Amino acid sequence: MKSILLTTTAIVAFAGAAFADGHAGVSFSGDFTLGFNDDNDNDDAVVIGDNDGFYWEGDLNVTGTAALDNGVTASATWEFDIADETNGQATVSDNVLLSLTTDSAGLYLGDTSFAAETQWKSAGDMEADGFSEADGENVLRGDVTVAGIEASISLALTNAAGARVSVDTDEDYDQLSFGASGDLGMFGFAVAYQEESTFAPYFSAANGDFNDSEIFGISASVSVAGADITLAYASNETIDENSTGIQVAYPFGPVTATVYYVSEDDGSDEDNYGATVAYSDGPIAVTLDYDYDQGVNKVGLDGSYDVGNGLTVLAGLYDQSDDATAANNGTDFYVAGTYDLGGGAELLISYAEAETAGAIGDDEVGGPDYQVGTTVQVSFSF
Repeated sequence: MKSILLTTTAIVAFAGAAFADGHAGVSFSGDFTLGFNDDNDNDDAVVIGDNDGFYWEGDLNVTGTAALDNGVTASATWEFDIADETNGQATVSDNVLLSLTTDSAGLYLGDTSFAAETQWKSAGDMEADGFSEADGENVLRGDVTVAGIEASISLALTNAAGARVSVDTDEDYDQLSFGASGDLGMFGFAVAYQEESTFAPYFSAANGDFNDSEIFGISASVSVAGADITLAYASNETIDENSTGIQVAYPFGPVTATVYYVSEDDGSDEDNYGATVAYSDGPIAVTLDYDYDQGVNKVGLDGSYDVGNGLTVLAGLYDQSDDATAANNGTDFYVAGTYDLGGGAELLISYAEAETAGAIGDDEVGGPDYQVGTTVQVSFSF
């Protein structure tokens, strides 16, 4: 995304101008992190996001809003990276979002989700519903709500590196995306579509979550005897593959059990299925997850216990030891503790080991995304 250099004087001037108008205002928030990580066996490895040794960073978020006379609210949000290991840096903004909203509609420009991504609801692990996920692109999206039905339409204006489509082409945007969801009586529904990217791999090269394919999906849901049932169909028109899935979630007491099965019409001839059992009662929360994903058995277990007085202990284990890809064949685990220091501050102590390439490459283990190795970290928000 294109960066914007903004001086402190300009920020103060903008804040003063906004507060001078009774219908406008500026809010500030931020966070700061100071930590130490020893990544053990990965000292010589190239690790994405690796913080081996001491590290620190700070961000400042600025949001300006103005209530217009016609019922429209205008808003602009910036995130500024204000400190890192260089002990200070130019105040450069990223994650910029501009919006015009009413009670039933909205127009968004900048760091926001694509339309299909916003509205789609799947039924389990479906291979063909890989709608593009925005991660750094400049997106123009419009939302509207009519009679309880939400609809969105979007366009991608720049790729994740901030390069405009029109620089290298005669077009100003790429990959039209549409989505809608809502309730019709006792039934819920979702429909989503994205067109094939005209300029592939112009976008996907800068964002691995951008899918160049033309994709269509439709799903329906209903609640029967306490069970939530979802049926879904998705088709990747570009590569001629489709997924048909059913998912059932049923809560009983402090436990929610979810099962799914997806019939896959693709080159692997492997269907997907799985089950999740989540327990939450008082200070204890445990989630056990099993997935059979394209021929690979994956098991995950996460647990946490709120000891009290601000202390929580956590642990997790993930195994996919029968993966035929050697780099992804292995077991990852973590143990951690967090302590609420009050005032938005928290102390984290964690230890994590990873054998799978994904966890090592991203330096993230488990749902909490803990760093590989031993980590001691203090963070606070304001």
